Amino acid sequence: MKRSGRGRTETGRNNRHGRTGQDKQKAPRETTKSDQHEVTRNATRQTTAYLKNLFSEVGFSIDSKKGQNFLVDINLLDLLERTADVQPDDIVLEVGTGTAALTERLARSAFRVVTVEIDSRLATLAHDRLVDADNVHLINTDVLAGKNKLSPLVLDALGEAESQGRDAGKNGRFLLVSNLPYCVATPVISNLLLSKPFASATVTVQYEMADRMTAPAGHHSYNALSIWIGSQCHSEIIRNLPPAAFWPRPKVDSAIVRLDLDEQKRAQISDLSRFHAFIRDIFCHRRKVLRGVLLTLAGGKKNSEAVDKIERLYKTFGFEKNIRAESITPETFVQLEHEFSRP
Repeated sequence: MKRSGRGRTETGRNNRHGRTGQDKQKAPRETTKSDQHEVTRNATRQTTAYLKNLFSEVGFSIDSKKGQNFLVDINLLDLLERTADVQPDDIVLEVGTGTAALTERLARSAFRVVTVEIDSRLATLAHDRLVDADNVHLINTDVLAGKNKLSPLVLDALGEAESQGRDAGKNGRFLLVSNLPYCVATPVISNLLLSKPFASATVTVQYEMADRMTAPAGHHSYNALSIWIGSQCHSEIIRNLPPAAFWPRPKVDSAIVRLDLDEQKRAQISDLSRFHAFIRDIFCHRRKVLRGVLLTLAGGKKNSEAVDKIERLYKTFGFEKNIRAESITPETFVQLEHEFSRP
C-alpha cells in the first residue's frame, strides 16, 4: 500500500513496517467473485465493540468536528458495496478512510483505490490494516484545498492511478464510493462534478442532504445543489439509515445515495463554472420572485438594458410573472443560463 500526505513524502520514507515509498508497487492480481466473498466473510467486522476496543488500545478519541461517525451496521456496509458495483478495471476515490472497513472491500474489487483521511491518527490505523493492499494509495490530507477546490495531492493521485490503468490496458470507470463526512459532502460532490466527474457516486450522507441531492423542481428541498446534480446526473436514494447504524450515533438520519453521470445532459452545459456560479447566485435569494433576482444579476431595475433583457427571457421561456426559481427544472435552468449569459 502507498501512503502520502501531511508530513510525509511519497518516496524515501520509512514506516513502522520497514517499507519505503521507493519500493516497487506490485501489480494487483485479478480477483474473482469467490475471492471477494471469501475476503468479505473473513474481513474484520467493524462493530461498535470492535471500534471501542481498538480506540481504547491506541488511546484514540473521537473528533466530532471532523464528522467521525463510523458505519457499524454490517448489512448496510454490504449494501453500500453492492450498490457501488465496483468492477476490476475501476478506479475508486474514497473520502473518509476511517479504520478502512470500506477501503478493504473496495480494494478487493477495484484496479486502484485512492482513499483520503484527514486525521493522522486514523490514517495510521488504516495504514496498518491495509499494509498488504498493494492497489491502495492512502493520503493523509484534507480532500479540499479551500471551499471550491479539490486537494492537488488527491487529483495527482487519481491522475497517477489513471495512468497506471492506461499502461495496464484498463478501461475502467472513475467512481466515488464513500461514507462521506457530513462536513465535506456538499463541496466534495460539487467540486468533483465541476472538475473531475465520476461515472457514478455511491455515498452515505446526511438525510437532509440526500433529500436535496435528489429533489425535483417544486419540492421543498429543491435548491442549487439539486439543480447542479440534476443537470448532470440521475439520482436515487437507495436506503434511509437510522442513527443506530453509526457509532458514535449522529443526531440526524442518513441515507445511501447513488448518482450516475449522464454525459449527454452534462454536454448541454456550455460553461460549467459559469453555470455553477449562476445557480448559486440565484439561490442566494431563495423564495424571491425570479424576475427580481435576474434583474439584480443583469444590472438592476434602473438599468433599461437589463430590464429589456429580462423581458425577452420571460417571453422566450414563457415564464409567468411571479415564477420562483424553485419551480424551474434543471434542464430549463441550463437553457436559461445559456441565454442569460449571451452578450
